[in-house]
Amino acid sequence: MANTHKAWRLHAHNDLRFDEVETPKPAPDGVVVRIEAGMVLSYTGKVLSGSVPYSLPPMPFVPGTNAIARVIAAGDNVSHVRGGDRVFLSPHLRGDVPDSEPPQILIGLTAMATTPAALALQARWRDGVFAEIAHWPAACVTPLVGLDDRPATELIGLTKLIVPFGGLQRSGLRGGDTILINGATGYFGSGAVMLAVAMGAARVVAVGRKQAALEALRDAFGPRVIPAVVSGDAAKDVAIIRHAAGGGADVGLDLLGNAKTTSTTLSSLRSLKRGGRLVLMGSAEVPLELSFREMLANDWEVVGQFMYDRTAPGQLAALAAEGLLDLRKIIVTTFKLADFKQAVDAAALMQGLDLTAVVP
Repeated sequence: MANTHKAWRLHAHNDLRFDEVETPKPAPDGVVVRIEAGMVLSYTGKVLSGSVPYSLPPMPFVPGTNAIARVIAAGDNVSHVRGGDRVFLSPHLRGDVPDSEPPQILIGLTAMATTPAALALQARWRDGVFAEIAHWPAACVTPLVGLDDRPATELIGLTKLIVPFGGLQRSGLRGGDTILINGATGYFGSGAVMLAVAMGAARVVAVGRKQAALEALRDAFGPRVIPAVVSGDAAKDVAIIRHAAGGGADVGLDLLGNAKTTSTTLSSLRSLKRGGRLVLMGSAEVPLELSFREMLANDWEVVGQFMYDRTAPGQLAALAAEGLLDLRKIIVTTFKLADFKQAVDAAALMQGLDLTAVVP
């Protein structure tokens, strides 16, 4: 292993440099990997400029969250992966403490709270994946069993799907259920539609405003995907969604990003059957106004879900390994590591099944 490698590091907002950095040896609880493909979030440019209110790691740091990689060396206390293994890197690190509310960070992106414990965790694991080499906590490294023959540019699709997979698991989706996906044409929403079909939903109601994009999802994933084109008119939208659901849905997943209104979220809730569950993973600039009377009368459940369980990456990879999930449906555009800035610009334009990746 060489003593140095190339990495993009943010030294200050809008000050991104392609540096030569020292290659670390793995900590006892760490894994050193060679990056094969790293996912570029659509809002990466906003992170680099500081226009999103994130608690960034101490600068300089390497940005970047999820990746497909190959293990170079594992620390002395690591037993579940070894040199040569193909792995999935998750950024969601929780403090290893016996606490119901452990400190949490997203490596290469943000701390989830500015507590001393979270900031200490972030200071230790500050660097992300936009580099040739990464040093990652073993707790966030999942072996990709049965997928060694797939190209990294295909497996990188797992990084688009892992967040909605966490939401679908929290929804309790079962084979034969009808599920609503609100924000279905978005980056994560389109992945949720793809996953819901793979996980055995009988009917996947794809809720969104762009008819052509919704029909493209139906064309990609088959007749179990039912487009529901909404307008923001609450009364009309409920009728449209319930009709697409065949009378009402068992569960729903809301993945709207930076929404200026929660109208379609409420319409999705009102399109659930009695006892239905709506999982919120998106974001909105306004509150969600829920009626106690309506909630109680329908036994609805509304839950928030942040990211996914520790075991989710392995479970998601198993769907692909068993042929239940065709990652080739995801439209991957790749850039060389040296062209990372162009990748950031391209990622900002992604829609639907698009994914932008950096391939060192």
